[in-house]
Amino acid sequence: MIINTVATLALYCPRCGKLHMHDISRFDLKNTAGKKLLCSCGQIQASITSVGERQCLLDIPCVLCQRNHVICLEHNRFWHVAMDKIYCVQENFELGFIGKRQVISETIDKYKIEFEKMSLGMDIDEYDDYIQNPQVMFETLNKIHDIAEKGKVYCRCGSNAIGAEVLPEGIELECGQCGGYLMIPAQSEKDLAYVEGLESIEIIPPRRSHRKH
Repeated sequence: MIINTVATLALYCPRCGKLHMHDISRFDLKNTAGKKLLCSCGQIQASITSVGERQCLLDIPCVLCQRNHVICLEHNRFWHVAMDKIYCVQENFELGFIGKRQVISETIDKYKIEFEKMSLGMDIDEYDDYIQNPQVMFETLNKIHDIAEKGKVYCRCGSNAIGAEVLPEGIELECGQCGGYLMIPAQSEKDLAYVEGLESIEIIPPRRSHRKH
């Protein structure tokens, strides 16, 4: 009988926006009152504590509702599930993943940003009429793609599932998780200089209105 002694927690960092994986051992939790989970940037992402023989408590800050969530993880779920998502119940968005490292990695790969070239299915004259400055647009798109490949295009809600659409005035980035969006202008050399100076791009989640009862 094979007993799985290691599970993986993959959590979005509220500081750098990256998804960092933490391998958690049964024995580590058994011999400690609590384990802090640090991102590679130094930010504390969460803490996990073993409670009795059958449960773990995950204390994780939420960047959207600005609260700490204490999530109870049953051992059967934590140590044996292939992959499961951790959610902010209040706002219903992903805080991270638990499960097997390989399965989580395969899931994350599916979330990578994909940029479609606007010229596909469009001849050069149509493209020039649609875009004010095609050269600036092309170079801006390439720069955003370079930033995305480094994992530095993300939303403050914690998601890095970002879509992109080329519009006449620029490139609109939209978060697939919360619907937040950001327009990157791409019409002039000044716009190009601005985007070339960026090292990361952060999208801000939309404000939610709460009705009073």
